[in-house]
Amino acid sequence: MTLVLSLMPTRSYADQRTSHFAEQLKTNDDYRVRTQAALALGASGDDAAAKPLCDALTDANASVRVAAAAALGRLGKPAGLACLQRAEGREQTPAVKSQMQKSIATLSAGGGGGPSPPPPPGADTKYYVAIEITNKSGRPESEIEPLVRAAMQEKILAKAGYAVAPKGETLAQGKKILNGKKMKGFYLLATVEPAVYQGGNLTQVVRVSMWTYPSKSLQGEFAPKLTQSGTPKKDVQSENILMKMCVENAVETFHKVVASL
Repeated sequence: MTLVLSLMPTRSYADQRTSHFAEQLKTNDDYRVRTQAALALGASGDDAAAKPLCDALTDANASVRVAAAAALGRLGKPAGLACLQRAEGREQTPAVKSQMQKSIATLSAGGGGGPSPPPPPGADTKYYVAIEITNKSGRPESEIEPLVRAAMQEKILAKAGYAVAPKGETLAQGKKILNGKKMKGFYLLATVEPAVYQGGNLTQVVRVSMWTYPSKSLQGEFAPKLTQSGTPKKDVQSENILMKMCVENAVETFHKVVASL
């Protein structure tokens, strides 16, 4: 299945508060205002907050750079890891460098961006879903896998009667959990394709194949394709948003297919 949507630029989807704080962080002459804006962005949970925070890692004021580095660690988005690593390599101020290293450690350890361990199946669980991510995007695994897994897990668990297998579960472990229980097992393999920039637009495809679990018999594939206009050059934050939307669309289709079985 292919779903094609034409999207407005990312800013149209960003929360107005995020846009406000991003503008303050970029343009306000008072470093204290910029510092508070960075901290607010870190607490926003918004994917769109990562880019202005990454840009602020080059702010002329050390306090703002510390706040931006701390905010990226708190924000917990995989895209923040690469920009922190680049900035840390050139940073000369010890306090700023130390905060960058702390946030890098947090993100590298999966403290941000990835999902919390899913709860175990309950008495009302009907469907048990294992997730695996294949990254063909050309971007680091540390950016893609946690982001896509988190989006899939959240969408799956949003529907009653579903449980998600913990990351790294073996087939033997999955079989043991399902054995003797009235649950159906499914396995979703999400393959993230490279982002395509063409004609001033950004297009992202994520292919999600549906299998039985733990036997792994192929049941079908969903391949949402999303296009965002007004994106002529590399825009990691837009790629992230489209990836999340792709997998959310795929999981929604998966839910419908399961309900029809």
